[in-house]
Amino acid sequence: MAVPQQRDPDLTRKRLTGWLADRLPDATDLTLAVRLPEGLGFSHESLLVDAEWAEQGRPRYRRLVVRVGPVHFRVMPVSHLADEYRILAALAGTDVPVPAVLGYEADPSLLGAPFYAMEHVTGWVPTDLPSYHRAGQLHDLPPDGQAAVWWSGVDVLRRLHALDPAALGLGDLGAPAGLTAQLDFYESHLDHFAGPGTPIALEALAFLRDRLPPQAAQSQLVWGDARLGNVLFTGTRAAAVLDWEMAFLGPGEADLGWYLWFDRHLSEGVGATRLPGLPAKAATVRRYEAGTGRHVAPHIGWYELFAGFRFALIAGRVGRLIVEHGIVASEADVPLARNAAGLLARALHAH
Repeated sequence: MAVPQQRDPDLTRKRLTGWLADRLPDATDLTLAVRLPEGLGFSHESLLVDAEWAEQGRPRYRRLVVRVGPVHFRVMPVSHLADEYRILAALAGTDVPVPAVLGYEADPSLLGAPFYAMEHVTGWVPTDLPSYHRAGQLHDLPPDGQAAVWWSGVDVLRRLHALDPAALGLGDLGAPAGLTAQLDFYESHLDHFAGPGTPIALEALAFLRDRLPPQAAQSQLVWGDARLGNVLFTGTRAAAVLDWEMAFLGPGEADLGWYLWFDRHLSEGVGATRLPGLPAKAATVRRYEAGTGRHVAPHIGWYELFAGFRFALIAGRVGRLIVEHGIVASEADVPLARNAAGLLARALHAH
């Protein structure tokens, strides 16, 4: 959901033209066409930029995406945009598919917040709204195609968690590292996230603290928002992994738990029938275990609840923003927050 656009398109284009010209020293006659999002979202903005120029007398063209940090509204209490850029740059030489990045700008005076530019990747994305279990390209695939998309996402996790963050230069991310520090972070920002799901989130927090699973000495790079809706697909193959806003260092199982939980939210959580071709939880865990060599089945329930705890808080924050900016009259009118809290309550009380 979004609120009316407040960015000046002409000023944005002029400033981006100057910024990009500094990064294309051989370019002449550089012109940009900038498409702004229809509304200003509650987190980062993504500006679509078509750049044309001449280089040694030959025409050049690139389509870019400029990701701008939160300006007016903030879902997460802290932005780690510079780390997002570092992660994309570091993963460029790996088998985890990510867009190529062109540069990072820390000066907020140009676009109102720091930003970075990356290549636009052509593809399709399984939709959250409507849920891909109800409509859209994934919904319309035959069952074997649905399974191929699911497994492609799981294999992205396997490849990501095989990497050594320190060897990639990512051993010092700004987000709190490890499960306890992550729980501490969300607890310390309960006022920021406060919404209808706070009571059940607090109950889940106590449960999670009392039952922390064992953790390996070696941390993985955790994507943080590991879900099909953050993957661009070409056919049934993952072509680009997007949105690293919630990344941290910790156990890779946190991503697998989020992957499973968010699919559950988009099916059971919203009252939709799960797609028949999507593999079951047990098969998904076995595939991940075979790919990583780690035995995660005994604790995957904890990681799913860890995902549900965080998602209930985030959904509550989104609900508050929607109300504060007059899109709906009350938080009771926000299905996202209500559904997230309800699913967490059912899952927690089943343990």
